[in-house]
Amino acid sequence: MKPNHILQLNALATAACAAGTLATRGLLPAHFGLATPFVLDVLAVGLLVYAGALAAAARRTIVDRSTLLIFAAGDGLWVAGSAVVLLLFWSQFTPVARTLVIVVALAVDVFATLQYRAAGTSKARTLEAA
Repeated sequence: MKPNHILQLNALATAACAAGTLATRGLLPAHFGLATPFVLDVLAVGLLVYAGALAAAARRTIVDRSTLLIFAAGDGLWVAGSAVVLLLFWSQFTPVARTLVIVVALAVDVFATLQYRAAGTSKARTLEAA
């Protein structure tokens, strides 16, 4: 899979997650032990910004290694943050919220891995060209 396609797919999945969060803002807060949707709204807006950055990077003719590594690191931080949130708030989350956090973290980990591997492939191609 080409780096552009990985970033495009990540952008689409991230935007879909944000849209889903906003669309269910009346239902989700209670599952996460929240009184209002404010925290989830802020998170969703942040995800939309991240999706925009992914889409912008995917439009480049050549996606350089550093761009792939930056997004791989960002996604890796999301996965680590998800683990911390689950550890800290496990008892406040319903099984639905726990499942959502775990499933999204697994999907994000797949993108992080694909981006990291593509960055390694990009380095190899660059070395071959030199």
